[in-house]
Amino acid sequence: MTTRGPSSVSRRAVLSAAVLATAGTAATVFYEHWRHRLHGPHRHPDGVYRKLLLGWAAAEHCPVYVAAAEKGFFDHYNLDIDIAPATMNGHDTLEALQRREFDYAVAPALTWLPYLHAGLPAHIVMGVQPGYFRLLVRRSSGITRLDQLMGRNVAMPDSNAADKLFFSIMMRRKGLDALNRINWVDLPFAEIADSVRAQRIDAVVAHDPYGWLLLQTAPDLFVELAGSNSGHYAQRTSLVLGVSDHALQADPDAAASLVLALHSAARWANTHRDDDATLIAGNMPELSPASARAMLHDAPAIQTALGQNLRDQIAQYCDELQLVGLLPEAENTTLLAQSYTRNVLRE
Repeated sequence: MTTRGPSSVSRRAVLSAAVLATAGTAATVFYEHWRHRLHGPHRHPDGVYRKLLLGWAAAEHCPVYVAAAEKGFFDHYNLDIDIAPATMNGHDTLEALQRREFDYAVAPALTWLPYLHAGLPAHIVMGVQPGYFRLLVRRSSGITRLDQLMGRNVAMPDSNAADKLFFSIMMRRKGLDALNRINWVDLPFAEIADSVRAQRIDAVVAHDPYGWLLLQTAPDLFVELAGSNSGHYAQRTSLVLGVSDHALQADPDAAASLVLALHSAARWANTHRDDDATLIAGNMPELSPASARAMLHDAPAIQTALGQNLRDQIAQYCDELQLVGLLPEAENTTLLAQSYTRNVLRE
């Protein structure tokens, strides 16, 4: 769903001149990197103005989107981006993509892959940023190991978020059937602290900023048992950008421009965490700027995934979804990853 109009210089672009100069330098370096790495044609932005509708649940809490929108990176690539309303999580976003309400969507890789396997006509084109998943346990529960969660009550603020699936896969790798042996409880975020105090739940799975808020506002109640901010999980992408096959065929340069804008924004967000945190805190009254800064400094490197790196990571996610029965075990995950991804900067 792309509209084109005459190129123009927006007020935000003028105000963000210093940032855009940095973005232009980063983009040039990025181009040279890809030009030397890849064989065959390489797509460059065509400078055409585009207005795109993007599905991205809670985008205003995500470091890369906030940087792209507020610091002029979308403007730099002549993109006017609107976020589609009424998507609460990745499932909502991909259901709306399937209904053709928009052509561009960001959602967790773990959510994308079952949809793609079921025939969703789209491809993943970029890993946007890592996940910030946290498993918090009630301090008085006595739980110090993952196996002690079996048979316990674990709350989920959103059962359709990727949090439950991420930790179920982590535990399956340790031989634990978390999907079936944990008592998963749907519980609104606002009720979690009181339920913990009443000892009705023993743990909670959530992603930042919600997991961070629980940990920081109620340190007497929660301790973090596991998460994605350290170890090999910190090196992996989580939120990925996908594009409908219709849009990829009709206007492949739009996808390339969006990828480059988000890539430049990710580089800025990773090196300007305090500034990015201030922007995020402005979108979330319950999160103070100081707390937002601490949250982003606790997060892993904000980096994108493209090309072979993206395919390798998607293949690993396919392996993990096979572990929990959400993709057929007989499928070759390397071939699946190749079929689910596109490199829009090369094709």
